[in-house]
Order: sequence, then structure tokens, then C-alpha cells
Amino acid sequence: MLSKEFNKNIKKVLISYKKDAQEAYDAAVYISELIEGKNIETVIRPSMDIAAADLSDVGLVIVLGGDGTLLITFGSVFPLEVPVIGIDFGSLGFLVEIPDNNKVEAIERFFDGTLEFRERIALDITVRRNGGDIINYVALNEAVIAREQSIHARIINLKVCINGIWVNDYRLDGLIVSTPTGSTAYSLAAGGPIVFPDLEAFVITPICPHMLSNRPLMINSNELLRIRFAPQDNKLFISVDGRDGIRLEDGDEIYIKRHQTKFYLAASFSMSYWDILRAKLKW
Repeated sequence: MLSKEFNKNIKKVLISYKKDAQEAYDAAVYISELIEGKNIETVIRPSMDIAAADLSDVGLVIVLGGDGTLLITFGSVFPLEVPVIGIDFGSLGFLVEIPDNNKVEAIERFFDGTLEFRERIALDITVRRNGGDIINYVALNEAVIAREQSIHARIINLKVCINGIWVNDYRLDGLIVSTPTGSTAYSLAAGGPIVFPDLEAFVITPICPHMLSNRPLMINSNELLRIRFAPQDNKLFISVDGRDGIRLEDGDEIYIKRHQTKFYLAASFSMSYWDILRAKLKW
């Protein structure tokens, strides 16, 4: 999808940058001046300090930093269905695809309608306790269920069902449910597959399973995943995109499905996805 689908009648642009990174802040100010020269309002905020008032009338989000900065920004701006341009000031990342030296061209391409965006799917995560929903999260990368203090090597027990059908009772250190976007993050480190971002799938990746036959699974993103905990002594925790989470109790259930809101992320115009993989993974 090209930016010509998004660049009409934009009133305000939110520019998010990595906190305490002077280079990223300087670039944010420079981009702000370029955009305000087009008679469009801009707001510059550190990714951790974005407030609800900053989102009013926003038609474009620009993130300057690494993947972590983009994930923090995502947590603040979702569920706005606005395009996001990630400009890379990090050392290793797959979400921010525009190099710093291409930032001006990326802005120009956005406003002339030729910058490409890809739709990324997100996880809709609900924690249910005693028959009632207690909290809801949205994740661009993954949800992780593990011990609260993983230094204690104790197995946890999880029951996994898909669309109401029992799949497996896992004994493991933890479980990751990721989107294709998140397949190159924690899931990859735990032995999960690399999934092309355009695929509509979820990846279920066991962390150190007790049974070596428990391998990663890919399922259709339209499936409903349910994870239940048997009574156990371990203190379990769910973490979402490495930023949010709560402690879980015996009998809790987690329901994961595809979130209905769409998320659009700018694609590199100088490198293919395979070029990015080779560069980031040192192939």
C-alpha cells in the first residue's frame, strides 16, 4: 500500500524519539521543521512521554530510534489506524526499516505518495479470572508467559487449546505467542521460525520444553488461542512486547486472537526484507 492512501488532509504529525538520545532528538527537530514548512502541525515527544492529548488529529507517526522505541510508541498510539514511519537509530532491529541517512527522502516520498507501507497484524490478549475479564493488551510483537523470576529453574504447566480443541499440555520454562512481526524477536531467540511479515499467522514457541518433541507451531491468525494454568507453586507472569504485564494466578485463562485494528508500517525503499535479514543476522 502506497502513502497516497494516507497523505491527504493531514493536520498533525507526531514525532516520537528515543529518550536521552541527542542524535535522535536533533533529527526529530529537523524533520519537524521540514513538515511544518508544509503548513502541518507537529508534536515532538520522547516515546515514553506520549500523552492522549498528543494524539488528537494525528495523521502520521514518525519514530526515531530502534525497535524498542517503536514498540513503546505503538503502545501509546494504538488503536489509531495511522501510518508509522520508523527511522533507524538503533543497532539491531527489524521494525524501523528506514536508515537515518534516508529520512529526508522518506518524508518526501510520503508526501508525494510513493512511500510503501505494509499492514502488520497485532495480538488481542485478554486475561480472564474467575469467569471475568480482568485486563486486555495489544501486542505488535509477542506475548510471553513465564516464571516471574526465571532464575529459578522450575517447570511450569500450561494447557493450550485452539478454537476450543485441546492441542497440548506443555511442561516448559515458558511460552511465546508471536505475530510474524515478532517472529524475529524473542521467538527467534527461543528457536522459532522466521515468518515473512505479510503472512497472516501466529507462532507458538515453547521456551525450553521438557519434551523435545514440543516444537514451534504456526497457526492461522483467525484462530482463537486459549492458554490455561494448572495449579502450581510457580509465580507466573505475562509480558506483552516487553513493556506491560501482570502476575497470573492459578486457574487464570489467557485468550489470544487477532486484533481488528490495522497497523501500517513503512517499508524500506532501499532494501528488501531479505536484504534486511542478511544485514541484521549477518548471513
